[in-house]
Amino acid sequence: MKIIFKKLGYHVFSKRSKKSDIAVRILYINNPNGTPRWIWNANCSTPLFLKFYNVGSKRAQFIAEFIRTIFYLKLQRFIFKSKEYYFDAQSPMIDCTKSWALFTGTVGPNNKAILYLDQLFYKVATTESATQLIINEAKILNKIQNNTSLFYTPNVVDKSTDVICLSDISSNDVRSTNFGSTHLFALAEMNLMDNKIIKTEYLYVFNTLKSKFLQIDDSRIPKNLLRKLKSIIEDIKPEETLSISLAHGDFTQWNMFEGKNKLALYDWELANSDMPIGFDYFHYHFQQGILMERKTWNEIYNDILKNCKNDFGKQLFNDDFNTLHSYLKWYLLINCMNYLVIYSQQLKWHPQIDWLLKIWDEALNIFMTKKNTLRELLIMDFFDFLQKEEYATLKFDYAYPEKLDVNSDIDIIIKEELNEKLTNFFKNHSLVYKFSENKRSFMNTIQLFMEDGSMLSIDAIWKMKRKNIEYLNVKQLLRNSYINEYAVKMASEKDTARYIALFYTLNHAAIPDKFSKVISITRNSTHPLDLTINKYLKNTKENRNILLNYVRLDIKNKFPFNIVNTINYYIDTLINIINNRGFLITFSGVDGAGKTTVIDKIKYSVEKQLRKKVIVLRHRPSVLPILSVWTKGKEQAHLDTIQNLPRQGKNVSFMSSLFRFMYYYMDYVFGQFFIYFKYILKGYVVIYDRYYFDFINDSKRSNIVLPKSITLLGYAFVLKPKFNFFLYADAQVILSRKKELDAKTITELTFEYTKLFDRLQESSDKNIYMPINNVDLDETLNRIMKTVILKS
Repeated sequence: MKIIFKKLGYHVFSKRSKKSDIAVRILYINNPNGTPRWIWNANCSTPLFLKFYNVGSKRAQFIAEFIRTIFYLKLQRFIFKSKEYYFDAQSPMIDCTKSWALFTGTVGPNNKAILYLDQLFYKVATTESATQLIINEAKILNKIQNNTSLFYTPNVVDKSTDVICLSDISSNDVRSTNFGSTHLFALAEMNLMDNKIIKTEYLYVFNTLKSKFLQIDDSRIPKNLLRKLKSIIEDIKPEETLSISLAHGDFTQWNMFEGKNKLALYDWELANSDMPIGFDYFHYHFQQGILMERKTWNEIYNDILKNCKNDFGKQLFNDDFNTLHSYLKWYLLINCMNYLVIYSQQLKWHPQIDWLLKIWDEALNIFMTKKNTLRELLIMDFFDFLQKEEYATLKFDYAYPEKLDVNSDIDIIIKEELNEKLTNFFKNHSLVYKFSENKRSFMNTIQLFMEDGSMLSIDAIWKMKRKNIEYLNVKQLLRNSYINEYAVKMASEKDTARYIALFYTLNHAAIPDKFSKVISITRNSTHPLDLTINKYLKNTKENRNILLNYVRLDIKNKFPFNIVNTINYYIDTLINIINNRGFLITFSGVDGAGKTTVIDKIKYSVEKQLRKKVIVLRHRPSVLPILSVWTKGKEQAHLDTIQNLPRQGKNVSFMSSLFRFMYYYMDYVFGQFFIYFKYILKGYVVIYDRYYFDFINDSKRSNIVLPKSITLLGYAFVLKPKFNFFLYADAQVILSRKKELDAKTITELTFEYTKLFDRLQESSDKNIYMPINNVDLDETLNRIMKTVILKS
């Protein structure tokens, strides 16, 4: 306060130094850190300091009304803190005995105090950079004064080196929390001021910020956010052109009032005539969405698109989506670089900085999709989110996190309280199309599905358990973790070796060869657990119980903890059955359509990506054997099936066909329950190579000749698989693969299957019936997996 008033022409003392000193009692409200925020002369009969308060939310409105009530009841001297100071006038710009209020400003390199007195605002610069901002504000205001018709600005009443005096333009106007036509009119008019087209190599604000940004070295800033910005900057070509115009620089609801069809705009210190068009438009939505309304990036982005229509969108972006994206990119680059430079100079960060960084990080993904997949970008954002959290990855590759193999998941150790923050992060993330979790007493398995069909699986672990046995100490693992050069926190090598040995042992599995080098780290250790592991590794069969007994000696596995662990294990098992059910996938198609190859590939993908066990069945549940087993025996019947070509049966009898069909139909009716309880409830994915649809469209293949109406009716009582894919191709393509059917039959069957699948899809909202032209294998596999991932 003393520095501020010195610039206003007073020396301020806490004790009287001479008789001419003016005694002024002040009242004040502190910041959360104890420093004064609002200070005012105790003689004020009204809360003048509310001139600095943004009442853009219901909470803020309530607080403002509460303060006004205090003043109305004249209770302010009893409620607010007070102190007496003595003012020695040197060359005063104000009268300190009058009613005045002071806002001490926001901490940072651009700190300015603002004093309100006699319907005038006095901005007082307290840093060198703040002085430059005041100079800029005076310059801009003098330039645009009397040249605007759709918004108005303060008058520069007086100015010194560190102080600028501005008129109050807030009379009779109100704060507006909704973006509307008055905002668009003001932005449209500003866009016409100093509008011109330049090459990026001459964009001064960008090039100046870039050189400062590239010198930042601050571990608090998310590493992948920095990487994204640098990647986008590298792609900027010097000859690239863009339109620039006047921008306010901080076009936000707290810097404006709304009158009749006009905005009153103040705080022009960041204004610049060489800013990419749309800068203020984007800035309003980002600041309003993040700081005031706490919106997600998806919500902010939708607001940007929604409000940028009609004449305004046409004037700024030519009603072109790509043009809007281009200028959104420029806004993010300039704004992010500017504030990251500022934040890197601040010793302490307020929580709002983290809010901003998170949304900026997410918004930049729009411009990274040519270099990274959605899965990779989500992984980058995930590790930026974790940067300030306590965690440790397990079995994680020593590389940039997004380089994780597409079929690998992420295992992280956390404290349980972090789980809720983690799930909220993913539920609100713009790249997550579908979220699922399977939370148990010791961990949460999170599966994230993206719109392109890719997915990411994360095991968040807060207790190391196998069934009812607890092993290793999570707190100790977190303490022992370290940060690698890619900004990923990893479990120590020794802890990783112990985890691998115990995990596979407790799961009755052999330790994969790829971990042999990791495990060898324990060999030179004298820790009792490592000695036991080494003994086990020398003879895994004979010494397995020795290792298990060592783990069971831990107090966490003794009474009464073992009782709690056992109860939790049974509860977890039940939860897993409920949350982790499997489903059916069927593949139909004529011989040569490529079913076998596709099924093999999909089986692998489901096992690796969806992390589900897969069972492949042929045509039906097969609870009942094929009919020929009863007459020829199992071996001969099986041999005949392999040797004989399909559709070669000579049966033409209706009764014989009906008998055959009813036999196999019973297999479906009763077998479906067997499949459901044995596999689906246990989380398996059951893939059928051909299904009941063959009885409808190609019953001759099963040596059955019946009207289609009969077999179609039977489908009503058969379990409806979640996913049904009919693979087809041109007859000539199929004949080039397999010559088991003629072209005419292939064409007819393809037509009948397609018609059936279209009909079934029309009558079903829950199940998928999808014909796929299987010409490009990769395209077929991507379409199938995308459908399974997003619809399962």
